[in-house]
Amino acid sequence: MKPIFKPVLLFVMCVAVMATVSPSYAQTAIAVVDVDRILQDAKAAKSLQKKRNKAREEFLSELSQKEQELREKSKVLFEKRKELSEEDFVKERQKYEAELLDVRKLTQEKKRAFEEASTMSLLELRDTLTEVVQGIAKEEGYDLVISSRDVIVGENALNITNEALKRLNDKVFDIPFRVKK
Repeated sequence: MKPIFKPVLLFVMCVAVMATVSPSYAQTAIAVVDVDRILQDAKAAKSLQKKRNKAREEFLSELSQKEQELREKSKVLFEKRKELSEEDFVKERQKYEAELLDVRKLTQEKKRAFEEASTMSLLELRDTLTEVVQGIAKEEGYDLVISSRDVIVGENALNITNEALKRLNDKVFDIPFRVKK
């Protein structure tokens, strides 16, 4: 064969092979869920929010009480300044400052524990929501479920938020909120 026919023959064979292979497009079943709405409207989410608010109020009340005690101690310390020697005053002031640092440290620890408890509770609720959505996807044959936050345009028929919310409410009523002490 002459060299010119080889490339032409190769091209013809490629076209013939491509013509015989039909493209197959898989149908992908997609659903959309409004995670933010569910995490706001679910019974467990509302219960969790009440617990968080109560814990926050208790924390702020305790903090306010400690601040008031420190203000009183500061006031007493400066009233005693005239009666105490300079050395005794410095010792008393150091005790006060050490107590002030302890209260600040305790406040930071409690705040961190509160935030950790909030995060853990919300993760537990999200994990339960994920289980619910996975169940719906399996039952309905969805290949992909995405958050409505990521959707710009879509049919309402794709939205499974109401069903996911109903099932989440049926599955879990209460999420514990445990602040480590």
